[in-house]
Amino acid sequence: MLLDLSKSMSYLSFLSFMRKYWLAAVQGILSVFLIWRLFENPTLLTSVENILLAADLRWMLVGLISALLTESICAVRWWLMLRLFGIPMRLPQVFAFCGAGLFFSLGLPGAGGGDVFRILYVIQKYPPQKLKASLSVLADRLCGLVALIATFTATVLPNWSLFYSDPHTRFFTSVAAIMLSSTVVLLFLWWITTLNPIKNLSLPFKRLSERPAQMGEIFSELAKRPRLVLLGVISSALALAMHFTTYFCTSQAFNIKVSLWNILTIMPIVDTIILLPVTLYGVGLRETLFESLLGSLYGVDYGAAVLASLGGFGLQAFVALLGGMMIPFISLKRE
Repeated sequence: MLLDLSKSMSYLSFLSFMRKYWLAAVQGILSVFLIWRLFENPTLLTSVENILLAADLRWMLVGLISALLTESICAVRWWLMLRLFGIPMRLPQVFAFCGAGLFFSLGLPGAGGGDVFRILYVIQKYPPQKLKASLSVLADRLCGLVALIATFTATVLPNWSLFYSDPHTRFFTSVAAIMLSSTVVLLFLWWITTLNPIKNLSLPFKRLSERPAQMGEIFSELAKRPRLVLLGVISSALALAMHFTTYFCTSQAFNIKVSLWNILTIMPIVDTIILLPVTLYGVGLRETLFESLLGSLYGVDYGAAVLASLGGFGLQAFVALLGGMMIPFISLKRE
């Protein structure tokens, strides 16, 4: 009897765990499958071994500096958004909170883990600013989105014929373009719903839309301080440039004969598609995209392309682990 009860409790615990983390479990399985698929070829494994032995670690060091600069600029961007919403947080505090958030984003399933912790930290210090804390993080992400769309427009669209010359690159480019276009349309529709003529309509689902309406205040707040918004977008563009440079450095570390411009042309596509919650932290999907895009467009060896991708993610993960060192310096005393 006790044994049956124990089995039932274990089964219920398993079901509870799966309900909470089923998506992360599926993402992890798919990540492992994609990595296994990439490395199942024995010839590829030999190629990877030779490339690793010839790697230039000096370029990896430059890539690490670039990754650190990326996250530092992102911290400055969030500080600007906090100022936009009137939250008087000092820049050193912002760096500490961003470092901790980056660490938690690596330690928790899902890309939004770090954002949640940043919001919670701000609310802990400034309890009356719950909505503005959320809006600051949302504005931070919107600035990044604008910079990504601008980069995609500047680097991918002029090379559209190049990307459409191969079936694989054509597919991935189309997916990225559709994703960004759909996001722009959805944001436009969201903005429309915040306008007074629409807000004042008596709609049967109005109660369901109260939370989105509250978050919709972001548009009016952003319009009040365009200078800070512009600085946020500029800092996002700089952060993207450093982020792309990180992957250029790893490609140079593994002696891949590509230019910085070549990396700039593929990275907006890669960064857009890995936003899909398909794999855990984009692992596996990112490598598949590098393999296809660098291999098809620039004739890069598949093994080298995969290593360049894993190297870039590895540097980002290392910076996230360093962010955990900021946790002891975080003060949650209310101000």
